[in-house]
Order: sequence, then C-alpha cells, then structure tokens
Amino acid sequence: MALSLSARPPPIANWPSSSTPKPRAEHCLMTILAITDLTSLPEALSPTTPIAGLSLVDRIARMCLVSGVDTCIFLTAPSTAPIVDDAITAATRARGEVRAIAPETLPAAIDDLHPEAVLVLPANRVFQRAVIQDALKVAVGPGSSPRPDLAPHQVLSLRAPEPDALLQALARPSATPSDADAHTPAGWSVALRSLSDVARAEARLFNDCRKPQDGIVSRHLNRHLSLAMSRRLVGTWVGPNHISAITLSLGFAAAIAAGFGGYTGFLIAGVLYQLNSVIDGVDGELARVRYEFSVLGEWLDTVSDDLSDLLLYLGLGVGAWRTMATGLGPLGPEIWLYLGLAAAGGKLASMVVYYRWLIARGRGDLLAFEWSFKDQGTPQSPLKRALSVLHYAFRKDFIVFVAMILAFIGTLPYLLVALAPGNVIVALSVVLQQLRGPGTGRD
Repeated sequence: MALSLSARPPPIANWPSSSTPKPRAEHCLMTILAITDLTSLPEALSPTTPIAGLSLVDRIARMCLVSGVDTCIFLTAPSTAPIVDDAITAATRARGEVRAIAPETLPAAIDDLHPEAVLVLPANRVFQRAVIQDALKVAVGPGSSPRPDLAPHQVLSLRAPEPDALLQALARPSATPSDADAHTPAGWSVALRSLSDVARAEARLFNDCRKPQDGIVSRHLNRHLSLAMSRRLVGTWVGPNHISAITLSLGFAAAIAAGFGGYTGFLIAGVLYQLNSVIDGVDGELARVRYEFSVLGEWLDTVSDDLSDLLLYLGLGVGAWRTMATGLGPLGPEIWLYLGLAAAGGKLASMVVYYRWLIARGRGDLLAFEWSFKDQGTPQSPLKRALSVLHYAFRKDFIVFVAMILAFIGTLPYLLVALAPGNVIVALSVVLQQLRGPGTGRD
C-alpha cells in the first residue's frame, strides 16, 4: 500500500534491491524499522536544518540505514511531507527505504512491513553512531527489555512490537523530550533546542574523527589541519573519493619532484609529501561525519597511501643517484638506487600480502589487518617486541614529518637509510605471518 503523503518516494518496484551492500551482521534476515516523530521538533528547527553537510532528516535516515536499519519512517504533517521527501538525498535512498507519512497511518505501515525489530528515535537529537548500533543489538537480541544506558538518549529498542504497544512507546518520548545532552557507555547524543545547539553537535561529530591509532604528529598537527579542511568541505559536493584522488595526485607530484633531485626538488617533494599526509585525513573525516562509507572508498584511500609511499621511495633513489656526488662511506652514488629499490620492494611485498588478506574478507581498510606482533593473547618474544617498536616508530605521520624536516636541511635521501631495512623487515614479518597459517585480523 502507498503510505507516503508525497508523490516523491519511489514506487515499490524501484526500492533498493537486496543486493545493496548494507552491514547486516547477525540480523541479516530481519526487517528492522526506525521511526522518528518530526511533529515533536522544536519550533526553531526544521527537517531541513543543516547539520555537518546533511539535513536533519537525511542525517537520521542515513545513520540508521548504514547501521543496519531497513526502513526509516518519519511521522510528519501532510503539509511537511514533501519537504521531508525532498530533504532525503539519492545517496541515502540508495541504502534503503525512507517514508514520510502521517502519524495516523503508522498502524497501517506497521501492518504492511511486519518488522521484527523497531527503533524509536527522537527528532531533536544528534547521535554518535555507536548509540544506534547499540540500540540495534538490543532490538535484535532475545527479549525486548529496555537498556538503562539508552534511556538518557530517548531511544527505544523494541523486538516485534504489537502496533498498539508501539504507538504507546512512540508517544512517551515525544511527549517528554529531554533538553539534556547524554553521555553513557553506549555513546553520546546532543539535544537540539535551537540553532545554537547545532554547532555543539557538529563539534562532537568532528571530534569523533580523532582516532586512537593517530600517531604523535597526527594528534598534535595533522588532525587539527585536516579537521579544519573537513569543516570547510563538509557542506560542499566534495566527497571522500575526490580527496583520495587529490592525495594520490600529490603523491605522484612528490615522487616526480624527488626524481629531479637537488635541494629544490627534494624540498618540494618533502612539502608535498607532508601536505599529502595532512589531506589524507580529510577523506575519512568526511566519510565518518556524512556516513559515506564504502568498500570502494576504503580501497581508494589505502591504494592512494601505498602508491604515494612506494613512488616517493623510488623517486628519492633516482633523484639522489642523479644529483648527489657521493654515496654512503666508500659506496658510490649507486647505493641510493639500491636503497630506493629496497624500500619500495619491501613496501610492495607487504602490500601484496595484506591486499590478498583484505580482498579475501571483502575489506579495503588497512586498519582491519592485525599484525601478528600485536596479538595480546600470545607471549611476546624478543622479535615480536622489536617488530612492535619498529611498527610504532615507522608510523606514517612521523616518517612524513621527519621527511619534511630532512628536506628543509637538504638531507631527505638519507631517510632511505632507515626506510630500506625497516620496510624489508616489516615485509618479512608479514610474509612469515601468512606462511605460518591463516592471517590474523579484525573481521
């Protein structure tokens, strides 16, 4: 039955097929519904209020759909339904079904969809995605007992509710909306009372882009710069994949400059390499804030990073061989070529191993790969401890920053003295890890 009050929603035949990639986890065979009552929005806000590049309703719908919800329903007045419909972007609709209906038609929608699990979300909150993911676990788990840490967020998770019970549950949070922000073990949410609260919500969203894996340079320099760029770009048409293309272009430019050699060539290479490292954070930040996750995006980011590194090592070797009159000690300038090839060869060998691992698991994010020396469940041998120290010391943000400093003082090629043996050792450890048995990693 047609439940939308607007002529805009696609007909049933055009709803996204089951082949649309969505994270389903253990509830892959369930129909999961998310309901938000827009009639409870404060007067100062509207369904189209922009929040970090997405309208309020588009943010709610996309967050739910990327988390595993099948259908999002917005309860709204007939006069507002076309506005809600227009505010839902094609990118969001590609991930699942979105309906804007009148509150009185909700029982018919429930009867039509037969959901096994339902989330009831307030319209006046911006959530950390972990809250919705936690609510989904509750909804698809055995029973339907409420979770105390979800209550401050005004979120209800219901398992196979009867229509009457669902209407009663929906009425309770909307009748008493909370004006307080919430922070629980499940995550945070920001209550929106006026437009001034939107800035606080955006600040929390961008702050979540900081990673515990960030190295010292990323934490204190790169992330500040990349977040400033992301805040400027989040409301534009620029997406994560565009940023990956830019970083790859910077990597190529840095390698070419290094290949020319000389102080100027190495200086340009060092600055471009650092700029590449800073901008490299922007694609992930835009993806997290706008929920634009995709395996293609993961691969573009990973391949862009790796090719930028590999090509720079080759460029440094060629540039130093062409323009430096001496090598290392008694060795001639040819040693720079060998060091560049060793650094690039070690990098390439590692890439082949962990790319095979990622492809086998349908992933593209290198952070999913778990290095054997990080396994806390096994005793740490001296070799594993040494590899762990080496991996920490060779974090890309630190290497790139050191490269820029070396470029300013005219000694950038000497970076290869550390990178060549370091990359070879890491490559050998990855290859041996795979030869010993099935690869480890976070699935």
